[in-house]
Amino acid sequence: MENIAIVTGGTSNEKNISLKSAATILKNIDKKKYNAYKVLCIDINNFQVIIEDNVYCIDNNDFTFNYKNEKIKFEKAYVIIHGNPGENGKLCSYFESKNIPYTSCNEKISKLTFNKFKCNNLLRSLGYDVPDAQIYTDKCTTQFPCIVKPSSSGSSYGISKVYDADELKIAVDKALKHDKEIIIEQFIKGREVTCAVFNFHKKIETLPITEIVSENDIFDYDAKYNGKSIEKTPANIKNNIKNNINNIAKNIYKDLELKGIIRIDFIISNTTPYLIEINTIPGFSEESIVPQMLKCAKINLKDFITAQIKNA
Repeated sequence: MENIAIVTGGTSNEKNISLKSAATILKNIDKKKYNAYKVLCIDINNFQVIIEDNVYCIDNNDFTFNYKNEKIKFEKAYVIIHGNPGENGKLCSYFESKNIPYTSCNEKISKLTFNKFKCNNLLRSLGYDVPDAQIYTDKCTTQFPCIVKPSSSGSSYGISKVYDADELKIAVDKALKHDKEIIIEQFIKGREVTCAVFNFHKKIETLPITEIVSENDIFDYDAKYNGKSIEKTPANIKNNIKNNINNIAKNIYKDLELKGIIRIDFIISNTTPYLIEINTIPGFSEESIVPQMLKCAKINLKDFITAQIKNA
């Protein structure tokens, strides 16, 4: 059987979410095909294997560890780190130097998609509908209401909807806790939906679209993780809009040469879906959106996880 490193943790504020995602994979991985190990990433050059609360240090020379007088070598890495150093691609060169295939996008694409401003600028140049945006400076001109958020952060950390200049400074300070570069984005009024796209049995597929209805002004961290939102899967939207979103997601997957399971967030204004951001390592806890989508599509988690490992 193949030894699979379920690489979790990391150094960002999303560490605890990553641990929950890893727990879902460890619980549902096909144990007849794989020996799965929880590998905690302390930082980019420090990894620990956790087995029944015992800690085993990984040898950075070859990404192996000793267990019961045996040297364990990993065939593949299932990267489930949200934020640094997984989702932003910093681990890619590490695994490539060890000739270990991994499930996530490569370093170039991960770095691009993690920077929401650069990614959306590229998508705009390719003809996709995205909100207007600028990087915050003291001299920038802002139209209200607007969205203020860190350029490189996940789980809706540091995001605010701003109605006037007095609120702007507070929102910028909040976002600066998570990144040095802050986006001022056009507020698009409409319905928020998210679409997952992935390679399943050598074919690019989408999962049932989810609509997100937040009790808060926007789908922020509080709404996402403190039960202040309703996620409706499948979303109750017209077939022509659904088909359009699915086609957009598949085209972006091909255009950017994405890999693994990707979740793309949209705001539907009238009938136009505006792309908000791309999540290259979306949450995978049992409460997360992607497992809900898989359940709706009648794809069991074991088969899905197996497909992700085979595509690494």
